[in-house]
Amino acid sequence: MNELPFDLQSASKDAQDHYRKMVADGQNPRFAEMCALQAPPGTRGTDRSFMEGRLNSQFFDSMPVPLARRMIREAKAAGINVAGKFYMGGLADKRAHRDPAAWIDSVADIKRVAQQRDLHVTGIVEHTPPEKPPRKSVDIAPDILRENVRKEMLANPTLKKGDAIERVKDRIVPRWKRKK
Repeated sequence: MNELPFDLQSASKDAQDHYRKMVADGQNPRFAEMCALQAPPGTRGTDRSFMEGRLNSQFFDSMPVPLARRMIREAKAAGINVAGKFYMGGLADKRAHRDPAAWIDSVADIKRVAQQRDLHVTGIVEHTPPEKPPRKSVDIAPDILRENVRKEMLANPTLKKGDAIERVKDRIVPRWKRKK
């Protein structure tokens, strides 16, 4: 009974005594710990459970020191305050750790960035972007068609525009891609 859970070892004497009394009365040790600390257990989707071990830049401790220093230096040069934030690479755009939206400090930040960037996110936050209508398929880009029709009409001045368009499409557009 001398062994206290890790979180209670640094808690006040009153909290430790409360824990010991509850366990002696037959309460579950996990429940007694929660009551003594007056803190609910971390659950999925809460900032407490998500930022545990990440809040005070502790995630840099598991990186090679030169890499961590470079990330911090480049993020600060990009105008990002990394204090109390965590870098989440899955949210970053091509700027990687220089992307301000990739440095988050809460679950709400993840959801906000996922909504802004239409990202599909699963895990601590669930977000599925709305379905987008399929893009309209074109057999040839209008600027390419326009330029080739102009060249065709210069080469054959008596040719009508519609016939020039047909010739260009026959020459450039593959048969499988042509609209019927």
